[in-house]
Amino acid sequence: MKKAILIILYLIFLAGISFASGGFIAYEKNKLNSPKNSGKVIQNIIPESSPKAEVSNELPSNVEEEKEEQKSEPAPVPEETTAPENKFSFAILGDTQYFEPGKGGGYPTAVNNIKKMNPDMVFALGDLVSSCDGGPECEGKYTAWKNVLGSLASKTYPAQGNHDRTGKEKADAVWEKVFNYLPGNGPQGFIKFAYSFDFENSHFVVLDSDKPKEFLINETQRSWLDKDLSGTTKENIFVFFHEPAHPTNSKIGESLDTNPKDRDALWNIFVKYKVKAVFSGHEHIQSRRKVNGLYQFVFGNTNSFDHLAPKAGTAEYYYIGQAFGMVEANGKEITVKTYSVQGKLLNSFTLPQ
Repeated sequence: MKKAILIILYLIFLAGISFASGGFIAYEKNKLNSPKNSGKVIQNIIPESSPKAEVSNELPSNVEEEKEEQKSEPAPVPEETTAPENKFSFAILGDTQYFEPGKGGGYPTAVNNIKKMNPDMVFALGDLVSSCDGGPECEGKYTAWKNVLGSLASKTYPAQGNHDRTGKEKADAVWEKVFNYLPGNGPQGFIKFAYSFDFENSHFVVLDSDKPKEFLINETQRSWLDKDLSGTTKENIFVFFHEPAHPTNSKIGESLDTNPKDRDALWNIFVKYKVKAVFSGHEHIQSRRKVNGLYQFVFGNTNSFDHLAPKAGTAEYYYIGQAFGMVEANGKEITVKTYSVQGKLLNSFTLPQ
């Protein structure tokens, strides 16, 4: 008897819930039509006790219309994140061979500031590591070097320096492995060591001043360079290599000036094709020098020791200390900036057009 009474009470209780839920649904539908709730989305509520209960994501017709009206409204215009055509920047790292993983220094400090500037590319001007005699030890040095770059590594274009080639052909093998992403369009025997590519309205060329021997960009590279530059129609041409053609003091006699005939033949190609600027490292200063109407920029100390100041009359500008470069291009207008590794602007120079 008690069981029968309990069952009857339970059925009455369920019926009450069903009635209340239905009433609540009706109330919510009426509430949706109120101007105070225009544009708000409220889902239908289905009693969990129903055997076919499924949560519906369909909206009442009036809400669907309001949703469509919202879609048709113009979205807020975001701040421009894509630079205008032919406006870009690239960073320049000088010699970093005194970098030691986990010990801080100029190189990681510079990279942290370069990341804030968000350049499109990075160029490293050689002597990335202290030495490379080949094998796993050298590969480990380059791996540590690339780890500092982090997200910049895939858009970094290095030139080989004399410290990067202490192991000659064994060092070359490591270079080819570690930097296998570099363009492979260089001359025979210099694939991944000399290469070129285009970006926006500019043409970029990297050469090797230490292969097959130091202080020389040989005839093989020069012939390839002449042909490469003759085929470009880009407005700006930039060239990068480690040992400067025209050192200012400490590296006189230890740069391309050691072979003046070959150096002059190279420089004449630059002048012939109206190269915009040439960038080198090796001399552990930052300097700007004009030769035959063409500017040579040296960024030779991002994580190294200081060399002597330029001799009188050899440089328009110089800085002694650890630094990096940032080049900003806006069409044909090119500005070369020198920053301390801490991110302080030291000099800004816009090339004449």
